[in-house]
Amino acid sequence: MVRTTADISNKTGGTKFLNLLMLFTTAAWGPRVVFVSIYFSKSCGISLEQIGVLIAVPIIISIFAGTAWGSFSDVTGRKKPFLIQSAFIMALSTFAITLVSSFELLLLIGLFAAFLAPHAEGLMVASVFGFSSSQTRGTAYSRFVIWGSVGWIAATVIGGFVSSVFGVKAALYLASLLFFIAMIVSFKVPEPRTGAITTPRRNYFAPTTELLKKKEITIFLLILFPLFVATNMGIFLPVYMDFLGASFALISIASTIPAILEIPFYLYLGKVSDRIGKRKPLLIFSAFTSSLRFLLFALTSNPYLIFSINSIVALTWPPLDVASSAFISDVLPSEKWVTGQTLYRIMLWGIAGTIGPFVGGLISGAWGLPVMFVFASALAAVSGIFSRRITER
Repeated sequence: MVRTTADISNKTGGTKFLNLLMLFTTAAWGPRVVFVSIYFSKSCGISLEQIGVLIAVPIIISIFAGTAWGSFSDVTGRKKPFLIQSAFIMALSTFAITLVSSFELLLLIGLFAAFLAPHAEGLMVASVFGFSSSQTRGTAYSRFVIWGSVGWIAATVIGGFVSSVFGVKAALYLASLLFFIAMIVSFKVPEPRTGAITTPRRNYFAPTTELLKKKEITIFLLILFPLFVATNMGIFLPVYMDFLGASFALISIASTIPAILEIPFYLYLGKVSDRIGKRKPLLIFSAFTSSLRFLLFALTSNPYLIFSINSIVALTWPPLDVASSAFISDVLPSEKWVTGQTLYRIMLWGIAGTIGPFVGGLISGAWGLPVMFVFASALAAVSGIFSRRITER
């Protein structure tokens, strides 16, 4: 007997394994993101300029490769095979990093992962929305994403502990193990019936091109892009705190506390978004609170005050994340959800993730980090001002 999506969701808890997958996937990214640069520098002797290349080049490649994989998922109407593939490639590539130390080989591993790893988050979010209605997407997403927050907090803390005891390479072993567990969980993830594009396509970038021709999506991405760039300029906060004399413990806690505080905000804001039936108010709120956060960074040189100010992230990131993800699925048919979610994340973490650190580095190098934060504040404010022009259904 063929079960419907509702049967899967209501009788067997369709999102149960998606929640576990989000937990382990985000947990794996925690120690990988936090400690991979330290590994490159301390264990491999890679220069800061080369570290920038090792991080930026794969991101650029993944913009195109991730788009193709997302489009391919929509064309086939399948998500599970790509989730399995993504977790496997990331487990393999993260472990491979620990086996080499030359810049050339590390870059080759990065390119391997960028080409072959689909964007797991977009696939998971599309699956979550496949088990929810248009009236409950914000709530469903917020309940789903807090599993990622829990995973990030736990794995980052554990990664810090094992690194201090066994060396920084141990954090990468941990990340690889967590990606492998995520791959195992992926086999149990149910496949929501969100449809497929029945007409065969040879060009898997075509669905993305079609989305960019959609007025609501184009306006949404263009207006929020300055905020995306500002968000990625926030990677300089640890550098700024270190410059001001903060201890490594304080810097570490500064990236952990906001993740803890954002959990209740995720739960609350998802319900608020569904209750009012609009995503725009949360986007405007996120942009202006982000602007305030960066401006306050520029106005203080006390690392303890900066630590406190950074807690505002709990008010800036959840509303942007919840409202943006729900908005994408509100304006697109279900057979284009993976492409839409992937495109949004490519703009946020791919294109803006390349431009933000690059521009931030230029500005801070020429005029200092406080000026860079003022610039980031202005970018976020621009998105807040023009967010009123976002078209909702």
